[in-house]
Amino acid sequence: MKTRECIERLRTSGQIRIAALAVVAFIVFSYLHSRGISPVWAAVTIVCFRGFFRFIYRIACFLLAAAILFCILSYLVF
Repeated sequence: MKTRECIERLRTSGQIRIAALAVVAFIVFSYLHSRGISPVWAAVTIVCFRGFFRFIYRIACFLLAAAILFCILSYLVF
């Protein structure tokens, strides 16, 4: 089997995506729990205020794009 076919099959596999999401969720909730925030209330906050988190995500994307653009322009100038 070619490598490309194997990668495509892994990319479209839903089981790998769910496992990765579970691992990331475990890490995030463990971090929040170590800081004194209950994982239940963190999950409730994410579900109830998902519009707010989308807004924060858009701001973070904009700031990251601006930082990358600034780095590229400063590299070209200097």
